[in-house]
Amino acid sequence: MAKKFSKVFHKKFGQRLRYLRLEKGLTQEELSLEIGTDNSYISNIENARNDIPLSRINQIAKALGVQPYELLMF
Repeated sequence: MAKKFSKVFHKKFGQRLRYLRLEKGLTQEELSLEIGTDNSYISNIENARNDIPLSRINQIAKALGVQPYELLMF
């Protein structure tokens, strides 16, 4: 059975991630390198193409210098 996820949630999460990333002056590539993923990973999250594990949310938050809950404030 294929894994399903909420497009609405992921779209809002991606928009919030993009906002915080740009606020910190980081490119998608810079953030990807910071968390040890390939260049397209952040793009896929910001465009609601990927599900995001909690461990990755924590890594992204640390790289952005925010608390994990701040990524979910939408």
